[in-house]
Amino acid sequence: MHLHHLTVQAFGPFARTESVDFDTLAGNGLFLLRGDTGAGKTSVLDAVCFALYGTVPGIRPTHRLRSDHAPTATRTTVTLDFSAAGRRLKITRTPKQERPSTRAKNGFVTDEATVQLHQHTKTTGGNDQWDPVCANHQDAAREIEAALGLNKEQFCQVVLLPQGDFAKFLRSDAKDRAGLLRRLFGTGRFQELQTWLTTRSKDTHKKLDEALTEIRQLAERIDQETRTLRPQDGATPVRPAPDTPAAVLAWAQQLLALSQKASAAAQTDAERSDMEHHKAKSDHETAADLAERQARHRDALARRAALDEEAAGHSQLREELDRGRNAQAVRPLLEVLDRVAAAREQARADDRQARSLLAPEHQQEDLHRLGEHRERQIAERGRLEGLLPDEQLHTQLGNQLEDLATKEQQARADLDEAEKWLDSWPAEESLHISAAEAMNRAADSITHLEQAVADAATRHEAALLRDSLATRLTAATDQKNDRSAQALQAKQEWLDLRERRLDGMAGELAAQLRPGLTCTVCGSREHPAPAPLRDDQPTQEDENKARTLHEQTENALAKADLEHAELAEQHAMALGSAGTTTAAELATALEYAHTAHKEACDTAAGLPAAREELARLRTEHGNRARLRQEARDALTECQARGRTLAQQQAELARTLEDARAGHPSLPARLADLTRTSERLDHAIAIAQTAADTEARHGEALTEADQAAHTAGFTTRDDAAGALRTPALLQQWAEDLERWGKEDAVVISILTDPGLVEASLQPAADPSATARALQQAETRLKDTAGTSRQAAERVTALTELAAGIEARLAGLEPLQQSHRIADRLASIASANSAANTLSMELEAYVLAARLEEIAAAANTRLQSMTSERYLLVHSDEKEAGRRGRLKGGLGLRVLDTWTGTERETSTLSGGETFTASLALALGLADVVTQEASGRPLGTLFIDEGFGTLDEQSLQDVMDVLDQLRAGNRTVGIVSHVPELSRRIPNQLNVKKHRDGSTLRPLTGADL
Repeated sequence: MHLHHLTVQAFGPFARTESVDFDTLAGNGLFLLRGDTGAGKTSVLDAVCFALYGTVPGIRPTHRLRSDHAPTATRTTVTLDFSAAGRRLKITRTPKQERPSTRAKNGFVTDEATVQLHQHTKTTGGNDQWDPVCANHQDAAREIEAALGLNKEQFCQVVLLPQGDFAKFLRSDAKDRAGLLRRLFGTGRFQELQTWLTTRSKDTHKKLDEALTEIRQLAERIDQETRTLRPQDGATPVRPAPDTPAAVLAWAQQLLALSQKASAAAQTDAERSDMEHHKAKSDHETAADLAERQARHRDALARRAALDEEAAGHSQLREELDRGRNAQAVRPLLEVLDRVAAAREQARADDRQARSLLAPEHQQEDLHRLGEHRERQIAERGRLEGLLPDEQLHTQLGNQLEDLATKEQQARADLDEAEKWLDSWPAEESLHISAAEAMNRAADSITHLEQAVADAATRHEAALLRDSLATRLTAATDQKNDRSAQALQAKQEWLDLRERRLDGMAGELAAQLRPGLTCTVCGSREHPAPAPLRDDQPTQEDENKARTLHEQTENALAKADLEHAELAEQHAMALGSAGTTTAAELATALEYAHTAHKEACDTAAGLPAAREELARLRTEHGNRARLRQEARDALTECQARGRTLAQQQAELARTLEDARAGHPSLPARLADLTRTSERLDHAIAIAQTAADTEARHGEALTEADQAAHTAGFTTRDDAAGALRTPALLQQWAEDLERWGKEDAVVISILTDPGLVEASLQPAADPSATARALQQAETRLKDTAGTSRQAAERVTALTELAAGIEARLAGLEPLQQSHRIADRLASIASANSAANTLSMELEAYVLAARLEEIAAAANTRLQSMTSERYLLVHSDEKEAGRRGRLKGGLGLRVLDTWTGTERETSTLSGGETFTASLALALGLADVVTQEASGRPLGTLFIDEGFGTLDEQSLQDVMDVLDQLRAGNRTVGIVSHVPELSRRIPNQLNVKKHRDGSTLRPLTGADL
């Protein structure tokens, strides 16, 4: 992956649009990203990560990426142009953010996060263009990860090398290392495999238990099935123990043989009972048939007597039926006559009611006089309707006069209010001008107060450093005195021991003499009187130890003296900066400065609002003066208009008073005339209806009389008396027809030869044969039930025995499967002696990855440390959670100069940085190879170089120069001055009060 161009807008500390041309910066493969603390060096790396993955490294919230210095209308945007996997892509992202609403005043709307991915192509004419790829987050994430071959976690570890994190990784325990390596290499699948093996072991054990349980349950069911065996069926074998499945099968087969024998005997008994039942059933059916025929013959004799008795009144009934059928032809005309008579009476009543509503002088008038009176009413109504617009105008004039009165009252109120406000304006204006001037003075003092805060903070920090150095200087003085005393004592002890050895040197030399050997002093081979060795004679080894102790104490004294001198110099410088004022007093002064600055800022913050309020009030003054004049004009106009309208309304009132004729209004009088006309119309219509019904009644009487004579009746009343309901006539006809049919049926039964023969035989007794049939059925049911139960028992035992046999066949594979699964799960979970390393599966895989990382790191660590240090992967174990042992994730440092291994925590600050950088680069190589195998064209190394001495820095820079091979770009994030002199291409991050800026520098600029 190679970065080409980055553009950020309103992002982090960058309030405006800032751009980085990585192609220019990476001209020689190495560039420096430098700037003051807090300027925004790391924010450049955050912008790269945000553009690619939509989030920033660590756990910082994405919605806080917006610059606090940017204008509210400027939207936060990051655009990155880069190449990867043979493609050149450009991605533009915006985080979720708020902006001022274009509709709601003083409101805000939230814009959701967006992403746009484009790919660089060339047209057929050779021109460059950016083609869109996708514009949603899911598709963009897939495209980016496919191009880079790294997820966000891996990218942050292998491209944005976080030295602080790897210093912790270098010194952390196995648990913390496992967490990071698990995220980078995605080894969760091995933990899932281990979990699957454990689950598989449990499942196979469960299936094995279930198979044995099923065999026991089948044995229980066999035992239940065979409890109904009778003693005569055979002796029942004893049930074997449940933990012997083969014996259970033999026992089941024995019980099956006994059950088959009992089923055959029950089947023979059931067949015999069936034959006896068939005979009893035939006898009962013969007796029942004879009894039924005898009963039918007796019932026919009784019905014959009843029919003869009914036939006595049939002649009179047939005569009534004929008269009723003839009267049906007159029924419709009689019904019409009744309806017309009722309508006549109703019309007469309605006429009396309608005339009662008229005036007394019109109640007895005929239809002609009533019609003339109605015409006069219509003419009067027309005249009054012509006057309605005048009455409406009169009402409108009244409403207009009321509106003018209201407007006149409002104009007086507006005039009073405007004059009252204008009277108070001079004092209000003076008050706001004074407040704005005070805020303006506070704004002018902010710069001075900020400098006062900075000066007070500097002195307070210097005082804290002065006091800290004073404490350390006192301790260094005491340590120096102690080291001086120890050095003096060690020197005195060494000189004393040396003098004692010299005093007894003759005895020491004499102790080395041997017969026949020459003396080292005189050369003689004879030793007549060697000097005796003193009891407390020191040896050369004692002298060497005393001298070594003396040299060590001298070195310690020199080191303590050097530290004391350095602390004394630092303390003097801090004292010069802070003076003799106590830190508490300086802290109070700093607090006072902060308070004064805050008060000035708070006061000045209201200046724009105060100026806006003063401008608003001055605008309000002009508006109030205008409103006062408008109110005066409106009051004069209302008074003149009111007088004109009142005169016009009085003239209309005189004209309308005569037309109302005592009514409150013309509509009221028109309503009265309308009611009178409606009553006249109603009375005329009702009178006409009454005349019509009288004529129809006479016609109906004539038609009814003619129909009665035609039907054979003397009068209309005779026909009405012969009328019967159709239902009654239908019932009489049906009764006569039914008697005829029943008479024929009875005659047929009494002449039937079979029934006549049955009546001559003795009476049948079906109850006796029914009792015999019931006894036979009971025996049949008993024997059939016994046979069915025996057959079902044979079927059940056959299935159960087969089930036991089938489960015995599958038991051995289950046992073998459980043994294999349990062994694999125990090994993967480090619960088996076969796992000699006592390492779980995932820990074993991570240990292999850590060994690869250490090997990759050592290729650079030796170059950085002049072939001195190597990282050693350790298999030592340390207690994990829940008492388990997890090994294989240990790291130690091998010092090749001394051949000893030691803990990583014993490295100095510079050595720790060097080892961490080598470890980070090694991890980058391994993760890249694991994730995609694609070379990384760009690397960033964030801080840590300040802990290196001159030689170590040179060694590290040599390794970084090697990283540039293969068209790779290395960006270093640091503010170490030495790097600024060594690296010509730089990106300078400068912080300002209104936001940071980016400025690229090359060798020519420097």
